[in-house]
Order: sequence, then C-alpha cells, then structure tokens
Amino acid sequence: MAEEEMTLSQAIAKVQRSVTVPKARYNAFAKFSYRSFEDIVAALKEPCKEAGVAFTLHDNICKVGDRYYVEATCTLFFVDGHGEKKEFKAYAREAEHKSGSDDAQVTGMASSYARKYALCGLFAIDGQSDPDALSDKPEKEPPESGGFTAKCKACGTAYAFESKEQYEEFKKHPGCCATPTWRVL
Repeated sequence: MAEEEMTLSQAIAKVQRSVTVPKARYNAFAKFSYRSFEDIVAALKEPCKEAGVAFTLHDNICKVGDRYYVEATCTLFFVDGHGEKKEFKAYAREAEHKSGSDDAQVTGMASSYARKYALCGLFAIDGQSDPDALSDKPEKEPPESGGFTAKCKACGTAYAFESKEQYEEFKKHPGCCATPTWRVL
C-alpha cells in the first residue's frame, strides 16, 4: 500500500512539534533576551527538510494612515511542488528616529522584525520568554578543574565533560541541534 501524502497542515504540525528556538541572545542596553531572525531560520531548516516543506519570505511596503509599514509574507510550500501553499503575514513599522542608524538600517530592522514574526506566527514559535532568561542570577561558569555537566537549552541534550577545555572545544562544533546554547548544571 502506498504511503499517504501529508497535507500542508500536517507538515506544519510536524515542524511545530520539533522546533525550539530559545531566546538565547541578550540585549545588555535594553536588558532583555531575544531570538534573532537568523536563529529562527537556522532552527527551521532541518525540521522543514524532514517535513518536505520550504518557505520563502518577501516584503512589501504599505501605508496605513500616515505611517509606512513593512509587510512580510512567509509562503510555505511542499518542496516537490504538490499540494497547496500557505501564507502568513506580519507587519512592522519603521521607527521615526533611531539614533545610530541610517535610513536603510531602519528599514532593514523593520523587515527583519516583520519576517521574524511571520515565521513565529506560521510555525507557532512561542513568544514567551525563555525561563532561563528571566533569572536574575548569572549563568554558572564551568569549574576550572574537574568534571561537570552542561545542557543545551535549545534541545535539552545534556553532556558530561572532564574539563573546561574539553567543554570549550566541544562548543565550537556541538552538532546537537541548529541553535545550541549552553547552561552549566
């Protein structure tokens, strides 16, 4: 019996169940944790490949009242071309004044923000803060000598290390997931 083809909704659900994108970056100036557009795209690549889907993103500029917004559209489709397509849109407006940025950067920031939220909406990437990001206590550092365990906050895999040096070398090429971030236990 031939394997039944997956619907696009089933493919989206498969990706949603397997993708985790922690808020692993920190803005020290504004004091908040966040995930970047690039983090989201990197985390989605393998789950989308496994589900047989891909996505494109494009922007339009639209005017609402006297303000201009970047409208980002994420289009999801089957790689082999069968079946339907699904679109999800998100909007971001340019800041009127952004110190330290030229006009092109302001538009680029709005585009990145809108694209990020189009992807988050389509794949139901949680908007809640990472529980580790809410902690006021600093991240635990690996001990100078002796063994310890570290856990990837993105995928939950824990590893035992014999030394700080082994840990630092491992972090260069961990291979556990698309966006590994580490917490020493």
